[in-house]
Amino acid sequence: MEKQYDRKLFLFFGVFFVLLSVLFNWATISTGAFPAGHDVLLIALAIIALCNAYLAPQFIQNDERTKMIRARGMFVSYYFVLGYMIIMLTLLHFHVIEISAYQAVSVLAALTISTVFLSFVILSRKY
Repeated sequence: MEKQYDRKLFLFFGVFFVLLSVLFNWATISTGAFPAGHDVLLIALAIIALCNAYLAPQFIQNDERTKMIRARGMFVSYYFVLGYMIIMLTLLHFHVIEISAYQAVSVLAALTISTVFLSFVILSRKY
């Protein structure tokens, strides 16, 4: 019973954060301030909650399979994060985008969080 309860709670928070991020992103896009920083982090929170809703029954077991998924997910995410940083540095260096340090760190944090949890979901379906 607890496992199903955890899954429903994660799903509730995922839907809540999706709705909240739609509202915040719509506000920042309409004012021309996208990405403000907090708006992309709300998307990452929604991804965390929705991925955990999918992964909760599997990860609660904490067996060899889940340890392998976590290890490989972090390994794969490391290279994606390096790629994100290289792309972000290149775009900033050549003045393709003009964003503040807070915005850049927020975008990189959101991309990192999203990549880690989405890689867990993809690897859990593979293994």
